[in-house]
Amino acid sequence: MTEEFDFEDQPEGENAAARIAYIKPTGSDEAHRLGLIPPGIELPPGVKLYVLHAIDGSVLGYTDAYASAYGAAVQNDLTPVSVH
Repeated sequence: MTEEFDFEDQPEGENAAARIAYIKPTGSDEAHRLGLIPPGIELPPGVKLYVLHAIDGSVLGYTDAYASAYGAAVQNDLTPVSVH
């Protein structure tokens, strides 16, 4: 599965709260609602995506592995936090 991350819209100030990124496990229905998966494409049963969200809730990226989402956050100077 391809990973997709976009960190261009992150705030650049020193505010630590602005540097938090949330990692949320997401199923097929939620992925479609967020527009991550095109209409007509279905994920296999039980597959989860891990969506990286900015502090304002916008989607920064997604992947099929938690470790990739965590690593992308850290590499971009964000503090990853898990959301269940």
